Amino acid sequence: MKTELVTWLKDIGEAKSADFLNSCRVDLIYVDTLFEMSGDKEWELMDAQIGVPGRFFVKLQSDFLEEVKTIENQFTEVANAIGMHIRQVNWVPKIDEKTEMKVKISIVARQAIFDEITLNNISWSGRLEEPDFLNRLFDLSKLPSTDSRYDNAYDDIHKHRIMNYDWEDDWVFTDRRFNLLHCDEETLLKFLLLTVNPVSRTDEEGINQLLQIYNKYLVPSGIEIYEKSKIAGKTIYGYRDIEAIATESKAVEKTERKLALVIGCNEYEHAGHLANPLNDANDIKEKLAQLGFDVMKVENGTLKQMKIEIDNFGTELEKYDIGLFYFAGHGVQVNGLNYLIPIDANLKNERTVEYDCIRVDRVLSHMEASKNKVNLVVLDACRNNPFERSWGRDLSQRGLAVMEAPKGSLIAYSTSPGKTASDGEGKNGLYTGVLVSEINSVNVSITQLFQKVRKSVMEKSKDEQMPWESTSLTADFYFNRK
Repeated sequence: MKTELVTWLKDIGEAKSADFLNSCRVDLIYVDTLFEMSGDKEWELMDAQIGVPGRFFVKLQSDFLEEVKTIENQFTEVANAIGMHIRQVNWVPKIDEKTEMKVKISIVARQAIFDEITLNNISWSGRLEEPDFLNRLFDLSKLPSTDSRYDNAYDDIHKHRIMNYDWEDDWVFTDRRFNLLHCDEETLLKFLLLTVNPVSRTDEEGINQLLQIYNKYLVPSGIEIYEKSKIAGKTIYGYRDIEAIATESKAVEKTERKLALVIGCNEYEHAGHLANPLNDANDIKEKLAQLGFDVMKVENGTLKQMKIEIDNFGTELEKYDIGLFYFAGHGVQVNGLNYLIPIDANLKNERTVEYDCIRVDRVLSHMEASKNKVNLVVLDACRNNPFERSWGRDLSQRGLAVMEAPKGSLIAYSTSPGKTASDGEGKNGLYTGVLVSEINSVNVSITQLFQKVRKSVMEKSKDEQMPWESTSLTADFYFNRK
């Protein structure tokens, strides 16, 4: 069939289409036998599959659009001449292990992704109208219309999905103009990434649902969707080769040095006893040590002891690549500044806080000066202020205030700004208890980890406590990378 069609194309002056087809593979698939209503003539009903070399396939909808149209139009006449009727023509990548495009994401994996999106009733275009979504990836003005009333794909799609809504919701997955089932992987991945881009979708639950679907089928193919960066506080996702990043991560982890300072205060001389901070600090120290951190620790530190250890931490931090500071105990905000309360503080009024407590900025300044790759501050210090009653301040100043995270750092709070956190009913405080249980999660980035912690704390507290993070991280960080 290929020989006859190539000859036919040359005979009618379509030499460019003939040359293009000559580099392809043509397969005919039997579907059924057709009989003429009058007479006894038989026709074989066939599907045609044209395998296109990878270097051409990626340009099928652009550079070879005219050739594709010409070949499809002529296929019927050639087939009829030899007693066949062509039902449809499918264009697929022709794989040559030595010279052609190697496809990592199989058709089976692609179809599974599309099926899950459809079966879960997920709108792939999110809050964008479908033609506007697709126009970000394809030039719809140059793609053909399936409706003879229009001369471009944009108007065609707008008519049938916005005005009439008479196409199925999963139409895009089978539309040959976009060819998502067989297209090059870059195009497919750009499509998937746009579905979780903040331009298209902002609901965290919907984004996480799509990410789970994508990585469920992409990871076995050696590709991972990951958190690449942030724009205006919104996460931008990218894709990467797992084998390459794993090799790189292992090489980096061998040389990365990680230092943590953990402080827990529960025996306050003038503010009574807290049940959990020392347990929290001990459990965090144990987990961090297991995860490769060198850990400095202070139990029930006085003002002098805490200042000395924080400054020692800052000096040592310059020899490390990753820094982490954790505090469990009482904290307070005054005039928009956050302070950690040592056990010997006796705060008769707000004016004494500056002298008897430690500004969190003291820790941040050391971290910023270290110029480390990643610095993390975790504050489980948003409990009720024990001195609040004698101060006579309004409730809007409870808890801790938002701080701007220096470049390359993340600040995590046990609850949202201006709110107080639960000290917990068991061994650990609510926030640290969840953090301890999640911190060993394998291949979970630092931002994904705190998202999981936030969701769990909110569920356990019935939305009374919502953890919070401020971040300006410029690199990925995993507590437990495999």
